[in-house]
Amino acid sequence: MQLIEKLTKKATRHISRLLFVVLILCQVISFGFTEYDSDNLYSYQWGLKNNGNFFVDRSLLASNHTPFYFNKSINDLLFFDSADYIEYFRVVGNIMNTAYALSGFDINWEMGYKFFQSNPAKRETVIAVIDTGVDINHFELKDSVWTNLNEIPNNGIDDDLNGYIDDIHGYNFHHGNGNVFVDPVIDVHGTHAAGIMVAKHDNQGIKGLAYDRHIKIMPLKVLDVNENGYVSSVVNAIIYARNNGASICNLSLGSYKYSESIDNAIRSCPDMIFVVAAGNGANFNGYSLDENDVYPAKLNYSNIITVSNACFDQTRYVSANYGSYVDVFAPGTFILSTTPSDTFAYLTGTSMAAPFVSAVCAMIHSRFPNAPASLYKNIIINGATPIYNLMGLSKSSGMLNVYNSLVIASNF
Repeated sequence: MQLIEKLTKKATRHISRLLFVVLILCQVISFGFTEYDSDNLYSYQWGLKNNGNFFVDRSLLASNHTPFYFNKSINDLLFFDSADYIEYFRVVGNIMNTAYALSGFDINWEMGYKFFQSNPAKRETVIAVIDTGVDINHFELKDSVWTNLNEIPNNGIDDDLNGYIDDIHGYNFHHGNGNVFVDPVIDVHGTHAAGIMVAKHDNQGIKGLAYDRHIKIMPLKVLDVNENGYVSSVVNAIIYARNNGASICNLSLGSYKYSESIDNAIRSCPDMIFVVAAGNGANFNGYSLDENDVYPAKLNYSNIITVSNACFDQTRYVSANYGSYVDVFAPGTFILSTTPSDTFAYLTGTSMAAPFVSAVCAMIHSRFPNAPASLYKNIIINGATPIYNLMGLSKSSGMLNVYNSLVIASNF
């Protein structure tokens, strides 16, 4: 009988730290967005277009907080009389302790997305979100959810004989049923990751990096409310993703302990790309993965891309892990994305950085089918923008660059 090994509570908790932000409306500032400003919260997605408008007290960057929710319905922009004009974060404390965003420090998404959309000929691409559940009815996500066309909904029968009953939009491996969304508190983490990748471009809310009718998410729930889960659930989710057509797996989770079964599952999927969070260090201090263990972040295979968290001021976020096992940095600090019940929240952690890279991998897979899966890691690394403050902290010594990565992929 296979031993069911519980992922360590401490590790998974640190890998998905959440950051609380108090948002205060006061002095009016124009953000100056033009072509991509149709979604009313897009201007707060600094990772996609950083105009240098973030500024927060550094104490907020060095303590653990819970998420701050707003915009509780699409018709009630609670904190926004005018979403285009706002003082983003009010300084708390001494101005010398304030962290400011550096204009231009982003992932070059606008140019990259234009390039991605320049040819309508794309192939279907599925991203497996192996995480907590996902609110698949969120207005930003519902059009981008994978559907198992071989399964009849809610009839209690395994119609496609794949071993899972009523797996219409994925599967809940934690509870053993087809309910990929359980609770608005329990399933914040996975819903947030999903929004980063595929939130709809529809003049409401935020923009997902890889939103396109050809790209879907496959929710595979493996974690509970405390972000704990079982190795067997993760293994079964990986195999399910492989057998049901996923090309990308986003793994914003991990453990301090090596798992041979997860290792074997990943190696059994050589043509699937696994994008993995590097993890957040204990006591809110990131550490080198060369000296400490986080798995699967330290499985150094060609189809695994390990991602750490960059702050908007062009630095490594204080809790983010680093080292030679990390491939690239991506935005992971004060990331605005979808949360259950048509809400949005800012979260921080390497868990938020990984979906940025998963989205770019999905764009490559959909738009440039000749790019081999074995080279996606090199494409992401070679496409990264070198950043002085990130030198030596990852293989790329830099920040994810969407446009550069897509251009490299286009050459195959």
